[in-house]
Amino acid sequence: MEELLSIYQEEADEWIHCGDSELLETHPLWQNYRTVRGNMDIAEGFKTERVEELEGDRFLIVHGHRHGVKRSYNELKTRALAENCQFAFYGHTHIPKVEEEDGIFFINPGSIAQPRDREIGTYLIMDLDKDNHQVSFIYYDRDHNEVKELTKSFNLTD
Repeated sequence: MEELLSIYQEEADEWIHCGDSELLETHPLWQNYRTVRGNMDIAEGFKTERVEELEGDRFLIVHGHRHGVKRSYNELKTRALAENCQFAFYGHTHIPKVEEEDGIFFINPGSIAQPRDREIGTYLIMDLDKDNHQVSFIYYDRDHNEVKELTKSFNLTD
């Protein structure tokens, strides 16, 4: 995560981590990343859920183990709707995926260190282009090569 910060620090507006870092709350990374507590985190100071707002858009961030993400998005969707969030980030499954359902984007960046559906870990860059009403989710492997089969773009409706 330190490497990603050094590479993209000037380009990124926000840094999101979906839990299971296994780092303490006092680690310097948390000055930049918005994180939540995962089921493997030993630190108890992280929130289990966060809502962040950036330029008028609301983002729900959870780990997902308390939201049943391995079964469905129902619980996550309920929370996103309650918090008026169009984007719901989750981890837990370690499987990179973006899906849209009823106007909510469910986003899993995968895992850099412990991928479950591939040999090499992944991370995600989200590009929200309000001028063109489009959002893109660009996945990269831990060697910073784009994973084209995972990358997706969507048109946004008002």
